[in-house]
Amino acid sequence: MNNTNRKPLVIASIDKLKLPTISEQGRKALDVINAKDCDFKKLEAALATDPMLAGIVLKYANSPMYRAYVETTSVRQAVNLLGLDIVKSAILICTMRVFLEPSNPAKEMLWEKSMNLSVMAKLLAGKVSRKLVNAAETTAMMSEIGGLVLSANFPDEYGDVISRAMDKRISLEDEEMYTFGLKRAEITEMTLKKLRLPQVTIDILKRYHNSDIPDSVSSDVDKQLVIIELAYFFIAYKSKPELIKADNKCQSLIKRLGLEKMNVDLILKLYQKDIAEGFAF
Repeated sequence: MNNTNRKPLVIASIDKLKLPTISEQGRKALDVINAKDCDFKKLEAALATDPMLAGIVLKYANSPMYRAYVETTSVRQAVNLLGLDIVKSAILICTMRVFLEPSNPAKEMLWEKSMNLSVMAKLLAGKVSRKLVNAAETTAMMSEIGGLVLSANFPDEYGDVISRAMDKRISLEDEEMYTFGLKRAEITEMTLKKLRLPQVTIDILKRYHNSDIPDSVSSDVDKQLVIIELAYFFIAYKSKPELIKADNKCQSLIKRLGLEKMNVDLILKLYQKDIAEGFAF
């Protein structure tokens, strides 16, 4: 759908959009994590003095994916259990939860979509390469950030965007462009830079929003793109898993990742379990 010659319904400037902002303690924690030698005492102090951030780190530590034999009750225990990459994810989640207040149905729908994609991408990445698990989880988590920014800046108008996209049976991204004259990929890039995410994550999501999914995988970047695309199909077919075998595109993605012997039913079962137990925060 070409919207380039259409006048936007809403006057919007990308430079004036309100973006998610990492809290002071979150920034301190990221500075410690990204330092050459991580000072765990400083990290613990930064996390512990932000109640919401500490709560999310503890929730991560006690989630089905990570919990130990006994409940984790301190930030120090949580950091030791989770590792630095997961703590980074917790900081991002905390930042987004603050940004999504006050809540509305559009924001919650987009956040739930991105978090569900994150859970599925994490499960699929675990079948491809353990080193890709955390990266795929974070990348998928940020997949809807452009829509979330628009829904936060234009809460009333964005509800209409969803309704029109459903009526026209077109993507939200197309309707966003028609309504605001802004490209989601550009909003995503600007937001992720402010959140200090790695350039590789920004590049992957730019390609993802431009439907640049590789026909073969020759790098970890290619693998992440295919994993996220496959995760989208798995979620779409979660109630009818037989369609996964019937969909040629889905089967092609599976073959690109070398997952022909993967137990699809088990993946879907684990996904439903993680969602039901609140792993998607």
